[in-house]
Amino acid sequence: MDKLVQARPHERRSAGGAGGAEPRPRFSGWKLLGLGFWQAWWMISMCTDTLLPTTDRYPFAGNTTIWVLVLTTLGYLVVVGASRKLSPFSARRSSYALAGGLAALGTLVVPFALLHGQGNSGFALFLAGALAIALGNALLLIMWGELWSALATGRVGRHLYASYTFAFVLFFIGYLLPQPASALFAAALPVISAAVLYACRSEPRRAPSVLPLDIRSIPFGRILLSILVISIVYGLSQGLANTFSSGDSAFIAKALVLAGGAIAAITLSMVIAPSDAEPITLYRPVVPAMVAGLILILLLGEQLRFVGVGLIIMGVYCLDMFMMLVSTDVAFRARLPIALTFGVVILAARVGTLIGSTAADALQNAGFWSDALRSDAFLLGTLAVALVGMLFFTETDVRRLYALPTVPRIDLSVEEKCARIVAACGLTQRESEVLVLLARGRSVRYICDELSIAQGTAKHHVSNIYRKIGVFDRQGLLDTIEQGGVGKSTWE
Repeated sequence: MDKLVQARPHERRSAGGAGGAEPRPRFSGWKLLGLGFWQAWWMISMCTDTLLPTTDRYPFAGNTTIWVLVLTTLGYLVVVGASRKLSPFSARRSSYALAGGLAALGTLVVPFALLHGQGNSGFALFLAGALAIALGNALLLIMWGELWSALATGRVGRHLYASYTFAFVLFFIGYLLPQPASALFAAALPVISAAVLYACRSEPRRAPSVLPLDIRSIPFGRILLSILVISIVYGLSQGLANTFSSGDSAFIAKALVLAGGAIAAITLSMVIAPSDAEPITLYRPVVPAMVAGLILILLLGEQLRFVGVGLIIMGVYCLDMFMMLVSTDVAFRARLPIALTFGVVILAARVGTLIGSTAADALQNAGFWSDALRSDAFLLGTLAVALVGMLFFTETDVRRLYALPTVPRIDLSVEEKCARIVAACGLTQRESEVLVLLARGRSVRYICDELSIAQGTAKHHVSNIYRKIGVFDRQGLLDTIEQGGVGKSTWE
């Protein structure tokens, strides 16, 4: 049996060095802000005229934003299809250069084609640039998902929120620059994101999951349908947002200030009062924020309608973070290809956004367009999102994604069960000490006193333990220990 697990309290105190000092963790959380460079690039591309400046050079093409959304959706389809043979993409050095290079190239080519191109050749150049953006964007995001799934650190949800908060800062830097400088700034963002992602290869990874997970118990159909519906409503609302702006050129910018402030506030709350159930924390704001935003757009006056748009953006960004965290986590535990699982989820979201944006464009160009029709569309969207939150995918369903199947209890001592977990999941010495105390029902405050460590350090160890084992709260940990530790996946 592991000697560390059997150590007496005074022996455990000395394990961390003089005075119980903890070694500095190897994990460099700042690197995960690299995802923020990707998100800022996408925000600049879709929420400003940097990538898609207004032009009348191609009247036969219609809405150029729809073209970019179509190709972006196809880009995810191509990458998901290629994942069966080529994933994990992050294991190939060429993938980093390809992802960053294609996205950067397309970011420069598309506005050039729209501002200076002519005729069919100019439009063909635009399509080539948009295709480069589509493939680079899809590959880069899915590679970030591959990294996120395997990270051994806890509080990954908090790092996701921090990266999105950082993205808003970068977005407004690009927003305030003149168009040529903004295009160059935007083109640099995916390259930086890919470079930081490459630097993350040395971050500590958790061992392959050994928790039993029967993927047949996961309602994939309901989950994908819920994501599709929410994304359709998002695409519809953003496509119609300009009809509420009343000529206010800063309308979307003000909405993004509100969305960024709300996400920053949630990030701060997660730092001050960390949650044991981070997937719940990420999902909880999605439906309320979107429902409130849709209703406020209809109720508020012209000068304040940006508040509703900002809440909708905040809700969808929270959904994006939730999808990245949970889909990659479930795939990791079920030993499924991360690129395939995460890619399918993102593809559902992008298809929904495309459908909603196309519907918004069609409505505005229809002969029967009216303010009453616009209000009816928003009311139907409100109803659809509310039904998703109440019936199709609730917080209870989120918890079920992490539930362990009931198996016969193994008659082992607590120390033996913990030793099996330590060996299977690659816990550190200090984490194994904390695990035994958690198994005996001790509180974080007790653990601090017993091991002579700070409360923040204790919470850091607890979250790392959850992450490495594959649970997201104390109950899941205790269920794992009670059932005899961990065993081989039922899908090996």
